[in-house]
Amino acid sequence: MDLEYRSEFWDDLPSREAFKTFLRKIHNLDLSLWDDAGFWDNAYTPFSYFNDGKVVSSICLYFLDAVIDGKSSKLVQISGVGTLPAFRNQGLNRRLTDRALDWAKGKHQGVFLFADEEATPFYQRCGFTPIQESQEYCHITPVPTQMGINQLDISDTGTLQKIHDYAIQRCPQSERFSITNPQLLMFHVLYTMANKVIEIPELNCLVFFDRRDSEINIYDIVGREMPTFNDLYPFIAQKADEQVNFHFHTDKLEGRDIKTRLTNLNNTFVKGDFPIQNPAFPFTSRA
Repeated sequence: MDLEYRSEFWDDLPSREAFKTFLRKIHNLDLSLWDDAGFWDNAYTPFSYFNDGKVVSSICLYFLDAVIDGKSSKLVQISGVGTLPAFRNQGLNRRLTDRALDWAKGKHQGVFLFADEEATPFYQRCGFTPIQESQEYCHITPVPTQMGINQLDISDTGTLQKIHDYAIQRCPQSERFSITNPQLLMFHVLYTMANKVIEIPELNCLVFFDRRDSEINIYDIVGREMPTFNDLYPFIAQKADEQVNFHFHTDKLEGRDIKTRLTNLNNTFVKGDFPIQNPAFPFTSRA
């Protein structure tokens, strides 16, 4: 079987399109929206086998800027992993994983990924180990709702640019552990957070959140400075609110009795020593 190994091929548009076709087949994910909007990120690095111009097996490493215990760091996330059915059971993904990690040696402080349940045995064979994540939350007493939020319409090109400007200028949402990547944030704006982004001009920030019954999930806060929770909450408050779940570390929010629980819900795996114990990976850092 004739296989051609290729990496770092984003500038070759037919190869990039072949990769996008591969992702649609393997993960039912079409990156065209992200690509066409101009937010494709060359830090998202492919390691792939091609056959007759088609990607048949691939993994990607995503290099991400991070802050850990107040210091700048670099992490690598593995994603986009898979092999077309006709090419499975030949060890292709294992070879690509080994090759990619060898290529990345010395360029990062830690490797992580979020595994599908059926992929867990594969990652364990590759030497990855599961870790528990932190989930921070607080119980709340509702307060009167404060006016002054803008629900953002991401179908508007100008609005997308505004969000991207916020992302470029943002401060880390946590000094304990945060990941800041404007291009990856825009992926979530386009795919997972499309109807969940508001702007609070008075606080000069964006808030990514939704509400399920009596619980609020805050996925990210993006601004030049982090507001306190007491300043932020009135803008999104409702009478039925009982609890807020944070999908990032909250050390910069202040003003609330924040509790922490451990979770395995994301099937989080790391390779070797990871530079922080029980991290709360920001939701918008997930590739």
